[in-house]
Amino acid sequence: MSERVSVLICTYNYARYLPQCLTSVLNQTCPPDEVIVLYDGSIDGTPEVITKFPEVRYVYQQNTGKAVAFGRAVSLSTGDILCHLDADDYWCPRKVERVLPCFEENPNLGGVIHEVDHVDASGRALHFRWASQHPTEPMALTLAECEDVGFLYPLPKARGRFSGVPNTSSIRRVFLQDLMPLPPQVGGSVDGVMVAAGLRSGMTYLPEALAANRIHGKNAAFGNIASTQETISMWEFLLATPNFRQFLSPRHAKLLRAKILERKAYASSRTGRHVFEGAWAGFRVPCILAANGYRCSWKHLALPATCLLPVKRARRKSQLHSEDPLKRKAANSIATAAIQR
Repeated sequence: MSERVSVLICTYNYARYLPQCLTSVLNQTCPPDEVIVLYDGSIDGTPEVITKFPEVRYVYQQNTGKAVAFGRAVSLSTGDILCHLDADDYWCPRKVERVLPCFEENPNLGGVIHEVDHVDASGRALHFRWASQHPTEPMALTLAECEDVGFLYPLPKARGRFSGVPNTSSIRRVFLQDLMPLPPQVGGSVDGVMVAAGLRSGMTYLPEALAANRIHGKNAAFGNIASTQETISMWEFLLATPNFRQFLSPRHAKLLRAKILERKAYASSRTGRHVFEGAWAGFRVPCILAANGYRCSWKHLALPATCLLPVKRARRKSQLHSEDPLKRKAANSIATAAIQR
């Protein structure tokens, strides 16, 4: 029996982009079995858009934020394969056709991830030098191979590997449901949880750009502090969850703690808040890395000082008081993809 595919779309004030998003899903060469739009209390024209797509299951709720909305969409879905799609992005016509065979060939596969084309608000192509620096052949990804990637400041001579853009992930339900529900603080980092869930059993990376990742004024802040806090919450949640922690080696757990401390120090250096705690966190990062056989970046050595010095806190107000998390799609997913290359 073939596995059912559910597409989960959480939207908040993205009526402008939703038609293209939904059209791209419904026009797949291999159509999904179910499309759920979780309408998270939008105050724009989302209801009017939805009425034009009777094939879609539409669910309204009061605004709760991305993590809670995503959790509800998962609970309402019936598919064996769960595909998350941001409401401002869209798929290429063969997305499901290319992804589904990977699951059919390997009943134990945790998930599939792939590349994207980057576009602006109007759909015009954007080009980043790092975006083309990825493998050209499909490959298997494992949790163990990811232990030393994903730092804000990449480690010299890191031995791990990870490719793909997190918000393209398609995950087997069985590997995600034991990590639910997600705490609200995870916010837009639900993509990271999906990747973590799938990596426990291994994922397949496809080098093709099977989706378009839209970068616009509400989601394009590289280094966004709110997204950094969401990433911290995600990793702290995963470390505290036995169903995930048991898959980590002691060294991997320590390196994950170092990534959390690195981001806490970075957030402190950018906001001027909790500077002593941030400086202490920054001081601990090189120590943890050295104890586990890694050299740190020179930027890690500078982190404690950047927390304490009265440097300019760029764009602090807009980053700390940004609108609902669903309105700033996880910018850290884009930044992480760039870092990991």
